[in-house]
This record gives sequence, structure tokens and C-alpha cells, in this order.
Amino acid sequence: MIFREGEPANRFYLILEGEVALESYDKERGNVLIQTIGGGDVLGWSWLFPPFTWHFDARALESTDAIFFYGTRLREQCEEDHELGYELIKRAAQVMMLRLQATRKKLLAAHALGG
Repeated sequence: MIFREGEPANRFYLILEGEVALESYDKERGNVLIQTIGGGDVLGWSWLFPPFTWHFDARALESTDAIFFYGTRLREQCEEDHELGYELIKRAAQVMMLRLQATRKKLLAAHALGG
């Protein structure tokens, strides 16, 4: 496990290689796969927005190499440098939109199967 839903979010990762599952827990179905990400993807934007807790579980599916960044310090730098903050928010929004679309597709698929 890299992190769990509900835990404090204070970091993020650039995945260099490997595969990571983003999952959410459902009482009836257990862990539900939302999306799988890999090399070149960013993992974790919850450190950027209150309440600064993870919204998914992240679990390595295989040996995974990543670069770790402290999000808390970067968030402070964005407060000091609004141009940096604006650039970061634009990039974060792109990733979040992809994750939102992946979640939507999973919900539609589950609904189509009667789940």
C-alpha cells in the first residue's frame, strides 16, 4: 500500500515505472478498482486541497519506482508564488479530470451490470 483513503495527504509521486491501482472501498463489493496508472503518471493530488486527506487507496500492483515530493512544502511555495500555483493547479486539473472520467466510466459500467 502506498496510501489509504482517509489518511492525511502530504505528498505526491511521479511514477517512473511500475503499475499502481487506485481503488475505493465499497461495503458490498470490497475494493473497487477506479483506475490503473503507470510510468509517467502523477499519483496523489489530495495534498493540494482541503481537507488534505486521500480520496482513494493507492496500491502498487508490481515493483514500482517513483520520485517522492513533499506536497505540504510545495503548497506553501504556491501561496508565495502565485504563478507557480496557477501552473500547478492547471496541471492538477488535467489529472483530476482524467481520474474523474475514469470514475464515471466505472460507475456507468457497474450500473449497466446491475451493480
